[in-house]
Amino acid sequence: MQRFWSRTAGLIASHHLLIAIIAIVLTAVLAVGITRIRFKTGQDTIVDPDTDVYQENIRFQKEFGGDPMLVLFEGDILKLFEPQNLATLQTLEAELNATGDFESVLTPYTVVGFARDRVIERMETAPAQLAEDRESAAAEARAEAAARGATAEEQDQAADEARQRVFDEFQAEFGPDIQRFAEVGEVSLGNPKFVEFVISDATGEVRSDLAGVFPDREHALMVVRLNGNMTIDEQANAAAETVDVVGNYSFEGLSVLATGSPLLIKEINDDMRTSLLRMAGIVVLMMVFVLMVVFRARWRPLSLIIVLFGCISAFGLMGLLGLNLTMVTISGLPILIGLGVDFAIQLHSRMEDETRRTGDALEGMRSSLQHLGPVLALALVAATIGFLVLHISRVPMIRDFGSMLAVGTFILFVGAFFFINSVLYLRDRRTGIPPRGRALLDMEGVVGFMTQMTTGRGPLVLALAVSIAILGFALDRRLTVETDPEKFVPQDSPVLQDLFRIRDVAGSSSELNFLIEGEDVTDAETLTWMLQFERQLLEDYPREFLRSASLASLVAQATGKETFEPEDVQRTLEMTPAAIRNNVISADGTRASMVFAIGPISLKERELLLEEIEREIEPPPGLLVKPAGLAVIGVEAVEALSANRNLMSFSALAAIGVLYLLAYRNVVRAILPILPVVLALQSSSVLLYVFGIDLNPLTSVSGPLIIAMGTEFTLLLMSRYDEARREGAAPREAMALASQRIGRAITASGLTVVGGFGVLAFSGFPMLNSFGQVTALNMGLALLSALLVLPALLVWADEGLFARAPAREPQPAP
Repeated sequence: MQRFWSRTAGLIASHHLLIAIIAIVLTAVLAVGITRIRFKTGQDTIVDPDTDVYQENIRFQKEFGGDPMLVLFEGDILKLFEPQNLATLQTLEAELNATGDFESVLTPYTVVGFARDRVIERMETAPAQLAEDRESAAAEARAEAAARGATAEEQDQAADEARQRVFDEFQAEFGPDIQRFAEVGEVSLGNPKFVEFVISDATGEVRSDLAGVFPDREHALMVVRLNGNMTIDEQANAAAETVDVVGNYSFEGLSVLATGSPLLIKEINDDMRTSLLRMAGIVVLMMVFVLMVVFRARWRPLSLIIVLFGCISAFGLMGLLGLNLTMVTISGLPILIGLGVDFAIQLHSRMEDETRRTGDALEGMRSSLQHLGPVLALALVAATIGFLVLHISRVPMIRDFGSMLAVGTFILFVGAFFFINSVLYLRDRRTGIPPRGRALLDMEGVVGFMTQMTTGRGPLVLALAVSIAILGFALDRRLTVETDPEKFVPQDSPVLQDLFRIRDVAGSSSELNFLIEGEDVTDAETLTWMLQFERQLLEDYPREFLRSASLASLVAQATGKETFEPEDVQRTLEMTPAAIRNNVISADGTRASMVFAIGPISLKERELLLEEIEREIEPPPGLLVKPAGLAVIGVEAVEALSANRNLMSFSALAAIGVLYLLAYRNVVRAILPILPVVLALQSSSVLLYVFGIDLNPLTSVSGPLIIAMGTEFTLLLMSRYDEARREGAAPREAMALASQRIGRAITASGLTVVGGFGVLAFSGFPMLNSFGQVTALNMGLALLSALLVLPALLVWADEGLFARAPAREPQPAP
C-alpha cells in the first residue's frame, strides 16, 4: 500500500502543471452545467411517486383539479352585487376562465345564483312537499295506532296530531323565510332585498350552507382552482397570473386580496435561489475566518480556492446529469464546502509538516501520502457509506440529498487530493525547508490541554460520557418535534401573512378531500352513505372539520330531502353550475369528491385524524373511499421523513463498523473511532432539551450524517497516535505527540464542517434553520468527543484494557 501512495506522489510531482491545467479546464467545462440546474419543489420530491397516496392524489387531481387560489373581498358583501361591481366580477371570471389554467372559477355570483335557483324551486315545491309529508306522517301514525288496537276515532286523532307536528316543524324551519320571501319583491340578483334574503337567514346571519363563500357579512371568497397535476413551474405561473389578473380589477366599496398555497410554493421556489447564494457567501466568509484564525500554514486560502473549484465542478456535473435542487439538497452546497475544506486542510497541513521535516518537497509529499492517504481514503469511504444510507429513506429528496453528498464529496476529495499536492509541490520544490505558517490562536496548546485533561482517566471519562448519553436518550423522547406546516416556511413571508388573514376570516385556508370511486356514485345507496359519513365527521370532529361539500349534501340542500330519488339527483345536477358540479362529481359519474375545510391543526394531528377516520370508514360494497389532496401529501411526507430514522442510523453504524473492522482487522480499533461519535450524538439531546431547540421531521436524517462525517476526526487522531506508538512512544507520550502534531488541523477542519452545517441556520427556511442548528451542534459535540473521549479510551486500551506493545516502523537501510 505504501508503494501505491509513493507512486502516486511521484505521478503528481512529474505532472503537477498538467494536473493543474486539467483541473482548471475541467472546472470550466463542467461550470456550464450550473446554468441547467433547476429548483424542484413538487410533490414528487417529498412523496415517492410509487406510493398509493401519490397515485391516488394523481387520480384525484386529474378529475377534480389541483390546489385553490383564494380571492378575498372585504367590505359590505351586498355591494358586490351592485350593477357595476357585478359586471366587473363577471368580466374577471371570464378572463380567468379564458386562460385555460384553471379547473374551475367559483365566484360569489355563481354561488348566489345557484342559491337563488334552489330558493325558487323550494318555494315552488314546498306546498306540495308539505302536503305529501303531512299525509305520509298521518298514514304512519294511523298505522301505528291501529297496530296498538286503537279505535277509529283514536286513529284519526293520531293522524291529525302527526299532520300538525309536521306543519309545526315546517313553520319553525321555513315559516320566517316564507314570510320574508313574500316581501322581497322581484326575484332577481339585481334586487338587493332578494340578495339579502338568499344570503342571510331570518336572524340576519349568513346561511350555514353559504358560509364557505360568505364567512360573514363583511367578507366573500372567490375560489380559483388550478388544473390538476401541474408542474411546479406551471403552478407557480398560474398562481402569479391569478394575482396579476385580479389586480387589474377594482370593486367600488370593496378591497380585494388574492393569495393561496400555490403562491406560497412559488415564493419558496424563488427564494431558494437567493437562499443558495446567501448561504454560499456566508460559508465562504466563515471558512476564511477559520483558516485565518485557527489554521497554521502558508497560503492558507488555497484550501478554500480549490474547494470552490471543486464545488463548481460538482454542481455543474449535477446540472449536466439533469439532477434538480430541492429544499433539502440546496443545503448541500455549504455542507460540501465545509467538508471539502476539511479534506484540503488535512492534506495541506500534513504536506507542509512533512516537507519541513524531510527538507524536500517530493519526499515530503511521499511521506504525507503514505501516512495520510490511507486514513483520508478510509474517511471518504465511511462518509460515502453514511450518505448512501440515506437511500433507506422513503422521501425522494432525502435520497437525492444522499446521492448529491456522496458524488460531491468524492469530486471534492479527488480535486483537493491532486490540486493541493500539485500546487504545494510547485511552490516548495526549489525552496528547501519552507518557513512555518502563522495563526492567531495557539491551538496546539488548547488541544494538548484537552487531551491531557482526560488521558489516563479512561474508566471515569467513559462512565461520564455514557451517563450523559443515557440522559440524552431519556430526554430525546421529551424533545418537541414541530409538525405545523405553517412553521416550515418563513414567518415573515407576505404570502403566509395573507393566508393567515384569510384563515382568520374563513376559519380555514386548507382542505382535506376524499376520493370516492364506484360504478355509479349517483345511486341512492352511495349518496345515502356519503351524506351520513359527511355529517358524522362534522359531528365527531367539530374542531378539525369546519365545513364540507359533496354531491350528497348538494342534493340534500337543493331538494330538502334526505332520501335520494334518481329524478331529484338528475334535476340537481342539471341546475348546478359547472364550477360547482365539476368539484363534486366526474363527468362519467364514477368518481365523487368530498371536501372538508380543516382548521389550523398540525401535520401530526392530521396524521392521527386520518388514521382514526380510515379505521371507521365502512363504505357499501363496491365503493372505494380514500383520502386525497395536498393535506394527505403533507401527512405522508412527515411520516415518511420520520420513518426509518433508527434504521438509517443503525445501518450507518453497522456498515462503517464493518468497514473499519476490515481495514484494521482489530475489533477494538474498529469500535474506538465510532464510540465517541455515538456518545456525542446521544448527548446532544441534553443540550437540545436545555436550550429548547425544536426538532422537525428533517432532523431525522442528521444521525447518519454525523456518524459518517464525525468519525473522520477520530480516525485522524487515532492514526497520529498509532504513528507515535510505532515510533516507540509510550501511550501517554504518544497521545501528547499526536495532539501536538494534528490537534490544530483537526480543530480547523472540524470547525469548517461545523460551519458548513451551521450556515444552514441562515437559509431563511425554518425547517432548514433547525436542521442546521441540530447538525452543527452534533458535529461540534463529535469534535469535542474526539478530543476529550477518544484520547482517554486509546490510552486506557493500550495501558491496561487491551495492552499491546508498539509495532515499530521499519527503519530505512543505511
